[in-house]
Amino acid sequence: MPEPGPRTASPAEAALRGLLFVLAFIALQRFSLQFGGAGRVSLWYLPAGLILAFLARFGPGNAPWVFAATALAGALQSPLPVNHAAAAVGTLAYTLGAVVLRRAPGWFTGIPRVRDGVTLTLAALLASGLAAYATMLYLHATGTAPGVHWSVVALHWWVGDLVGILTLTPSLLLSRHWFARLPGEAAGRGARGRLERAMVLAVPLTAALVFVVALPLGLHVEFLCFLPLLWVAMRDGLVAAVRGTFLMNVSVALLTWQSPLGTNDLLEIQLLIATLSATAILLGAGVTERQKDRDRLEELALTDALTGLPNRHGFLQDVQGRLAGPPARSGTGGLTLAALDISRLKWINDAFGQATGDQYLQAFGQRLTRLPAGWSVARLGGGTFALAADAGRADPAVLHDALQGPVQLDGRELTVAYRLGSVSAEGGVSASRLLLRAEEALDEARRSGRDVIVAPGPHRGAYAALEYEQDLRRALESGQELHLHYQPQTDLTSGQVVAFEALIRWQHPVRGLLSPAEFLPVAERTGLIVPIGAWVLEEACRQRQAWAAAFGRPDLRMAVNISPSHLHTGTLLPDVTRALEACGMPGDCLELELTEGTLLLDPERASRVLSEVQARGVRVALDDFGTGYSSIRHLKDFRVSTLKIDRAFIRHLATDEGDRRIVTGLVVLGHLLGMTVLAEGAEDMATVHLLRGLSCDGVQGYALGRPRPAAEAGKALGNAPLVPSPPPRPAGGP
Repeated sequence: MPEPGPRTASPAEAALRGLLFVLAFIALQRFSLQFGGAGRVSLWYLPAGLILAFLARFGPGNAPWVFAATALAGALQSPLPVNHAAAAVGTLAYTLGAVVLRRAPGWFTGIPRVRDGVTLTLAALLASGLAAYATMLYLHATGTAPGVHWSVVALHWWVGDLVGILTLTPSLLLSRHWFARLPGEAAGRGARGRLERAMVLAVPLTAALVFVVALPLGLHVEFLCFLPLLWVAMRDGLVAAVRGTFLMNVSVALLTWQSPLGTNDLLEIQLLIATLSATAILLGAGVTERQKDRDRLEELALTDALTGLPNRHGFLQDVQGRLAGPPARSGTGGLTLAALDISRLKWINDAFGQATGDQYLQAFGQRLTRLPAGWSVARLGGGTFALAADAGRADPAVLHDALQGPVQLDGRELTVAYRLGSVSAEGGVSASRLLLRAEEALDEARRSGRDVIVAPGPHRGAYAALEYEQDLRRALESGQELHLHYQPQTDLTSGQVVAFEALIRWQHPVRGLLSPAEFLPVAERTGLIVPIGAWVLEEACRQRQAWAAAFGRPDLRMAVNISPSHLHTGTLLPDVTRALEACGMPGDCLELELTEGTLLLDPERASRVLSEVQARGVRVALDDFGTGYSSIRHLKDFRVSTLKIDRAFIRHLATDEGDRRIVTGLVVLGHLLGMTVLAEGAEDMATVHLLRGLSCDGVQGYALGRPRPAAEAGKALGNAPLVPSPPPRPAGGP
């Protein structure tokens, strides 16, 4: 890891910086020695904090300036040759401490984590401990250190240097954040912000009150003054903790200025403020780190993993905010929302593979980001995108200009073709309702073959949705239009197909073959998804039994995707039971695939339903793992049998070291939890072999089989292993 630091300074800049450091060091030393007790021992030694921050920020190469400052300060205090030896040992001590601290990059990038706070504490202990013995060398040489108490004096100086570091080093390293906040920390505004600032000021005021009362009475309640500091650290994060620690220690020093303390009292206070200062910094770092992680999870929950655009939830939040805001300044007011669908995405996927289709989606999304300011863009799923703009700026010509021209992918020119359905907002409409109407307009555009622009009106578009629902209901009742395609799942040890995933298709009499992304959202909205899910279970189990009998494969499994509605409406267990009993299929040959988003809609109900289903021996697979919240707790709570790694980490496995590390970690995690680990989206044999080398159990992807009708998919069971075994090593080989 490269050591952090600023740009290379010119010799003149470096010299000026060094001279300023020397002057600041001498001033801080004179200041620090004013606060102490008997035996000329200081409560704190702020120059230690300055040294560590200086060397850590600008590099150990500045150690000569530290030697010059310490030697000069020592000479001004007591002009003895031994000062140079003490200065040399002290410089070495803080150089070693700075080398340790520079392994904590968070302090220099402005995003410290708990491990960076621990590194700071360790560097402070190391540097101050070594420097304390350099100080003892000086004291013995001048005869000012009682020989019988040298260890006590060394301990005083050690802790005093430690206090100085914990007081000053974090404040200097985070100086640009003193009146701001780190990324991830919640920003206080208005009355809340004023309250937070008042709480930070309350820390030194509370300290003053406690010490004024406690010291004259000889009471040992000094620790009470740190309670506000710890509370602020736990509530507001690292910056508040650093500010509070600095103000706290200044208050303690000022209150002991005119009250010289005995050796034991001074050491007690030193140890107390050193311990609690480090505790406050670590607590604050932990709070900030958790907040940053929460912000990241929220961002992932609102972002499409493939294109980096907002997803449906993020888009709805943005549109709802725009609807609630002031009217557009264009003069026309209002908001126009459009749903846009790529016309040839299925053809691209079938002709060139899923990887090329994903690249096409990414290129398409990049073009949408070039729209002028005021446009909001999102990917809803599949090849469907959403756009929103103020009514006065929603010019279709602007969108056409942004998307015109072919997309260049792997030496191919792929033309851009899309259909558009748009709607203008009327008063009082919600974002979700507006998007639904835009999708209805898009459905009509697909049927008619031309873009559909819907004027405001409460009933416009309802007919399109009703017609789609009626078509889907008719297809379900007739049993002639809905079909299942099956994609093999291959065991990487034996190379044999061990399971199939059932994927629904709709052969519409007018629109042709439709993918699930085109009609399942309508089924979900209308409630038809539950009977469709029951039909898929029965048909998939029936087909599995036919294959098991024909090919002598009693161990063959069938995987079926379960929708949120099917899981949470209470019909899943009866439907699974009916499907298994209708064809006499063992429960452990059926695997239900669910996403984390489906489970998290109602975790308690999901856990109860899945437990009932698992009691029949049915397996549960967690689909698309790695792109949602990816909580390890969910793997345990829902007793997951199979962990399916999302294709986003498999697509570039051969070229992306980060993806390989993530996949390796997920494989190890799954195996430690007793799960089968399956990778989705393997597009070539090189990726398949890489996955086998990473000890992944199984693979699913175009490299070993596309989704096919039952008659074609079943041929994989009678063929040779899809993944040949590696050749045996020669005898005596390495």
